[in-house]
Amino acid sequence: MVYVRTSTLNWIEDTVNSNNGAAVIRNASVRDREGMERLRLTRLQAVRNLIVRRGLRTFPDRLLHSEENWSFVVYRPELLVVDVGVLAADPGKRAALNFVMDAINQNAHGQFFVSEHQFRNKLLKLASAHPEIHWQFKQQDTAA
Repeated sequence: MVYVRTSTLNWIEDTVNSNNGAAVIRNASVRDREGMERLRLTRLQAVRNLIVRRGLRTFPDRLLHSEENWSFVVYRPELLVVDVGVLAADPGKRAALNFVMDAINQNAHGQFFVSEHQFRNKLLKLASAHPEIHWQFKQQDTAA
């Protein structure tokens, strides 16, 4: 079992929150936060698993490289909830959704050919296509 510092997870979550729900996290930053000379893949996978337990998602889904020059995207899954009417009116947002969905649907090795920064930018472009939900509750008749 690998111990992961809570401060590392809090830092990642704060970074995601301060960047509108999606952030590119460098492996070197995780290594520095963990206070290690070298980041091993088992520690990186443990960090990813704990991030997912907090309700966030990562791209790529599986982190296969622990070298410090690699990075990954951490994002809130709510960014993928979009209003179809907004997508129909804006071809740029529709193209962003196609890019994101194609990237997510790739296999583990295929995801590494997608730029993390481009994935994050397209994901944030979808943020303005969120549906506005207005709840209306049926009122009971009091005449009875």
